[in-house]
Amino acid sequence: MKLETKETKEMLGFILKLANAFGESLVDGQVTIGDVSNFVSPIMAIGDAFAGASEIPTELSDLDDNERTELLAYAKETLSIPETCVEEILESAFDTMAQLHVLVQKVRILCVKPL
Repeated sequence: MKLETKETKEMLGFILKLANAFGESLVDGQVTIGDVSNFVSPIMAIGDAFAGASEIPTELSDLDDNERTELLAYAKETLSIPETCVEEILESAFDTMAQLHVLVQKVRILCVKPL
């Protein structure tokens, strides 16, 4: 059965919104308290991004060319950067997604006590 990319897209959306927030904040070369409003959108996306994060590796292992094209289009639509940079940023976003997954799994295993 072919999987969807819902969880991947939600995590990707969070990461891309975070990238936008940093891009907007770094226009003056620094991130300050005055930039807090730039981070509202990524903060609002955290819940959905992490709710199904455990499904992302499975979704990515099942990714086909149409889904890759869809995720690239989503990145182009979401990112506030020149289109020539989107593919490189998307690649970094996928790397970040993998690292976040590892981090969350380690926290769950090492730090969260069972109820």
